[in-house]
Amino acid sequence: MMELVQLLQCSLSPVTDIRAQSEARLMELLRVPGFALQLVEFFCSVEASETQRHLAALLLKQLVTSYWTIIEEETRDGIYVVSEAEKTQVKHALVLALQQRLELFGPSKLQTALCLLLVSIFERDWPDQWTEILPAIMTMISGQQMLPIDVAVRFLSLAGGHFSSDNCCELVTSVFPHIQRLFALRNEFSSGTRTRIARIVQSSLLMVGIEAQVGNNVAKQLLHENMTQWIALFLEELARPVQSVKEYSMKIQILTSLASFVREWPREMTDLMPQIMPQIYGLMLHDAEAYDRDVVLSASGEDEDYDSDGEGALIGRSAVIVAVFEFVRGAVQAPTKKTRHLIVTGLADFVFVMIGYMQITVSQMESWQEDPNKYVADEDDESLAFNVRNAATDLLTELEAVLGRKAVVAALDAAQRRLKAENTNNWRLQEAALLVVGCLATSTLDDVRKNATDITQLLDLSAFLQTLFKVMNAGNQEIYLRARALWCASRLAKGMNQEMLDAFFQVAISGLEQGQVLPVRMYACRAIGAIIRNDVGKARLQEASLAVVDRLTSLAEQSTHETLHISLETLVVVLQESDGLALESAQRVVSCFLRNWTQHLNDPMILELTDGAFGALLQLDNAAVTEKVHEQVLPVMRSMLVQSVADLEGAGNGIYTAGSALTILKTLLRHSFASTGTMAAGSADPATQQLAAQVVQQAFEPLVVVLGALEDEKVLNSGSECLKWLVMFAVDPLMAYTTAAGSSGIDTILSVSAKLLSPAVSDMSATCVGGLITQILLKLGPSLPTATVQSILSAVCARLAATELPSLVQSLCMVFARLVHSHGSEILNVLEQLPPPAALAGQAQAPNMLTFVFQTWIEKQQDFYGLYCIKVTMSALFKVVSWNDPRINSITVKGSVVDSARTGASGIQTRSKAKSTSASEETQQITVHFLSKFVVILAKTMSNLAEEEEEWESSDDESSDGEDVDDEAVSSAATASSVFAPAEMREGEEPEEEFEAYFDPLDELDLKVRHASLIASYFRGQCRVFEDAIPRALQNVTANPDLLQAILPELTLADKEALAAVSALST
Repeated sequence: MMELVQLLQCSLSPVTDIRAQSEARLMELLRVPGFALQLVEFFCSVEASETQRHLAALLLKQLVTSYWTIIEEETRDGIYVVSEAEKTQVKHALVLALQQRLELFGPSKLQTALCLLLVSIFERDWPDQWTEILPAIMTMISGQQMLPIDVAVRFLSLAGGHFSSDNCCELVTSVFPHIQRLFALRNEFSSGTRTRIARIVQSSLLMVGIEAQVGNNVAKQLLHENMTQWIALFLEELARPVQSVKEYSMKIQILTSLASFVREWPREMTDLMPQIMPQIYGLMLHDAEAYDRDVVLSASGEDEDYDSDGEGALIGRSAVIVAVFEFVRGAVQAPTKKTRHLIVTGLADFVFVMIGYMQITVSQMESWQEDPNKYVADEDDESLAFNVRNAATDLLTELEAVLGRKAVVAALDAAQRRLKAENTNNWRLQEAALLVVGCLATSTLDDVRKNATDITQLLDLSAFLQTLFKVMNAGNQEIYLRARALWCASRLAKGMNQEMLDAFFQVAISGLEQGQVLPVRMYACRAIGAIIRNDVGKARLQEASLAVVDRLTSLAEQSTHETLHISLETLVVVLQESDGLALESAQRVVSCFLRNWTQHLNDPMILELTDGAFGALLQLDNAAVTEKVHEQVLPVMRSMLVQSVADLEGAGNGIYTAGSALTILKTLLRHSFASTGTMAAGSADPATQQLAAQVVQQAFEPLVVVLGALEDEKVLNSGSECLKWLVMFAVDPLMAYTTAAGSSGIDTILSVSAKLLSPAVSDMSATCVGGLITQILLKLGPSLPTATVQSILSAVCARLAATELPSLVQSLCMVFARLVHSHGSEILNVLEQLPPPAALAGQAQAPNMLTFVFQTWIEKQQDFYGLYCIKVTMSALFKVVSWNDPRINSITVKGSVVDSARTGASGIQTRSKAKSTSASEETQQITVHFLSKFVVILAKTMSNLAEEEEEWESSDDESSDGEDVDDEAVSSAATASSVFAPAEMREGEEPEEEFEAYFDPLDELDLKVRHASLIASYFRGQCRVFEDAIPRALQNVTANPDLLQAILPELTLADKEALAAVSALST
């Protein structure tokens, strides 16, 4: 026992080493037999201090969690578990403490520790292995002594989630009479105890409700008897005034319980809602004046406390109001018309009162002045701060989503009444009312466009906007009101005429001036973004882009971390929409982003914004700007790559540093050589060659060192893409380059590609290696020794044979597709002479590499995605088939799956027949020749492309039907689910494939656009060009009777149906 006392005391030591040693020893003792009993005896002893006993309880709870029972996945061998005899002793000691030594647990902290310990054992052993606990608890709660009742109630509130549905009815029957008696004794029990009783009622009735829903008649009766009377008790309690901050926990718990009841039993609660809603509204109305006095206008801030049992949540007036809003959010989701009608009827008055609770408080203003970052954290549109204002705007959003225009009308009515009130000097109420109007701006503008009279009668948009302009320009107005007016106007920008938009644009630009305070500058950024989304606003931006970019850059240079994202985000949007930029401004922008990027390497948002800014500058198609970007960025990126390798042995940030640098390098490589001027001038352009040589000199060697040192998936994929672009655009500088170790640039690239193809690198880390290998063979193939080319092809095939990852299979098959296009039928001779990779277990060994490649390719072709890849691979297969080579024609592959239940059985397929058919009989894969497989894939590809075209046309119809359809939503709906969607429109993927397509002669006819932002229209317009080739090929197939006679026997019924469907489509 003395050792335990010493260890517990040392675990509290301020000396780190002493504390660590004692904690390690205590963790060891948890696995020693008898230690659990020693801990419980110490916990229940008189001699130990309160702190030591509390620590002992925490240790025992951890022991129970870790070593009380065996996890299902584990076995007994080598794993310590407390013996059954010791468990029995521990449980007996705890029950004995409840019955005879409860005075030892008077302090609330020890009561909580005791109950948490009891619950941890209860959830593992009750009811079968601990029958004594509940009788002891029932004896305590049915008595008259305060301490036993407090402990019993605390236990039941914590254990509520661990009662099973089998015994919840019995629990309610036995416990509820006692807790109802206790709940009524307001003056005898603390608010904490009575709050826990409300929590017991909530969890128990919800459990009984589940039983009632599955037809348990006893549960239905219990629910009917208890729900009405408890709700009546709750409503009575809700109306009572509070005497201390702690008592707010009761109101919060009641509101939480009522909200859960409405969500779970919306129909059953319908008849009770007319009693509940007036109480909820009355609570807000009654507390409004006190809230205004004690919270809004109080310089000392709100009196708040923490709920020790409720996950440490804040309790106070504000928390009660947030709970009210959460209740209304739950109630509005009720599917009954009666409940929704009840909410709508009083909604305007409810929002009117709610606006009073949305006011900026004095204490908020003081905290914002002390720390401007706090203002952004609290007030930005994406704020996650927990406060009344955010809870209110969330509720408005929910009301608008569920109730539609009815909610908008009610909220606008309330806001207008606040704005037109006699007390116009109360800027806080006006600011809160503008917050309501701005939150509903999108729906309001839609209704105004539809000329909805119920909206236009409430809001004269033109006059309202003029009022906002006056507020924004009034120097004597409170700054937070001016900022809110600017924000509200930005939300309504789409409703402005050109004159208003011009005026608003000037106000927004002036809001970016250095002399403006943070709230105005923040919302000026948002306003600029809103203006750019308007076509007229884009035109105005071009006229003033220099001033806007310079002011935004100044703002970003002075921003603190919280405001930095907003200013940089707006700057990127402006750069992406600008047609041109002065060299001096571009240089300043690059310096700003470089500084912030290097200072916030662990901030993914800063990296994304930096990447977007550099991409936008490079896409300006200005050679001087491009050169300046390279001049500033490459040295920084080189030092980061070098530093990342050094950091691998230090703090461990090397991987993130390298990944961040490679993201920027990839953008530089892709966009620098994708300009119109570069493509028109060709690879011989001296300026382009010089640019490429600079990249090689600065970045190549640090890049390959990083790829040799790191095994990270993102780093290896990004690095292989960077090498691919270097081979595409800088092959001559690479051939002339020599590393510090004396290796040539080409040998170095071959070494890296060999690593990426080796089995030691995971499939996910090698998904981009195919593009690199393709460029090596296309650009360097003629200058490489034959043996080197053969070893590359062998390595590609070995990796292809070993992987099942679809993206890697596609990447490697693209290598051979490009070789078919570049080398013609000669590639067949090369592949025939090379040995195949070793077959995996259970697979037949191919005779040569030719057979392996085309077997694998044609079998996996239907899994390929991305329009560019499908065009390259399918057109390559066209060529291969057109050669009519007997070596290809003789290849056999896996055909379609045969459904024996459909093809082999006669008559109706009954359940008994289906049961008697084995799984192997149901799905059989036939073997077919290469040409048969090709025809089936041809048909399926055309079918998919036809469906894709139909989706695009239907999206056209939807977007032209009316103004209500959101353009982004239509575009997303038309493309998001499609395997043929451009890569940048698939979530989480980059448009790597589409960038490569810009420089591919195979895609030349289709490249009517230049930048990635036009890929969607490119796909839409050029899909038909590729689609025309497939019908012609199918017509050739169906017109050749000898060919049809050869392939038809190898087609399944589903194959024939698909072929017939697309043949009809093609004609």
